[in-house]
Amino acid sequence: MRHNYASRPVMAGVNLNTVREPLGHSDLKMTLCYAHLAPEAKQRAV
Repeated sequence: MRHNYASRPVMAGVNLNTVREPLGHSDLKMTLCYAHLAPEAKQRAV
């Protein structure tokens, strides 16, 4: 569930640091472990 909570806002364009705070992560690297982008989101970014 944490992966989904982190991934959806990131794919919608929300800043990683904004997603990090409610998850309680002190380090952005931990948020990156949870925030997985769908292939479609990666294609749109390019």
